[in-house]
Amino acid sequence: MNEQLAIQSLLRSKLAELQNKNSRYSLRAFANKVGVHVGALSSILNGRRNISRNLAARISQGLLLDPQERSEILGLFPDKRANSQSRNDIDLDLLAPRYLELNASHFKIIAEWEHFAILSLLKCADFQNCYHWISRRLGITMARTKVVMGRLVKFGLVEVDNEGILRRSKMSYRTADDVDDLALKKNHDQSFELARKSLFQDCVNQRDFTSMTMAIGPKKLNIAKERIRKFQDELSDLLESGHQVEVYRLSMQLFPLSKKEKDKKDEKF
Repeated sequence: MNEQLAIQSLLRSKLAELQNKNSRYSLRAFANKVGVHVGALSSILNGRRNISRNLAARISQGLLLDPQERSEILGLFPDKRANSQSRNDIDLDLLAPRYLELNASHFKIIAEWEHFAILSLLKCADFQNCYHWISRRLGITMARTKVVMGRLVKFGLVEVDNEGILRRSKMSYRTADDVDDLALKKNHDQSFELARKSLFQDCVNQRDFTSMTMAIGPKKLNIAKERIRKFQDELSDLLESGHQVEVYRLSMQLFPLSKKEKDKKDEKF
């Protein structure tokens, strides 16, 4: 029964967090995010429906939980397959705590925008070696600044010399394990939220939002992706040259508005 209460508590907490950011955020929108029918979600929240381990795993993915959070939730559910799984197929929640801790930290570096924002801020000409200054410049709390900086130091992305001076290390950061896709989804999700705030808080001369609607041939999407990445690289080279004093994020979205039509042979009459 503890596992059911834990899922209910998690869902209520996440829903309240989203509604605090946007008072219009609905239960239906939350259900779409989680990947559960709104009626089923309502029943779970009200304690009228128990959930299985598979559904708990799906909810964990929909909520973009990091490996350690996912482990804590799924660890409450007995897994009958655990003894029959090979080492290569074993779930994250069955792995050693140290492995989970490292993967959770790795997940957060990719998923949470403040990490790469601080790395970029370190390149600014007016950077001050002061957590209060970093906190003010990024509009985050001191506690959050310390957590993020601690993670960057732990992973060797930021170095602290004998005098306590912070510097970016020369180490490059590569993503190469199966938590990356989920982490990137959370990163993009945060980008939408950051963009929404900028739309209403920043003057138009400090930002540039454009969009266009097109009728396209999907076979050209690979070419479009190549050109988008080339453009991003060229723009990055241009903007990062010379005097650097602010941190910006460039986000571009190209996605379908229309839904694929079913083949005639698949239609039911």
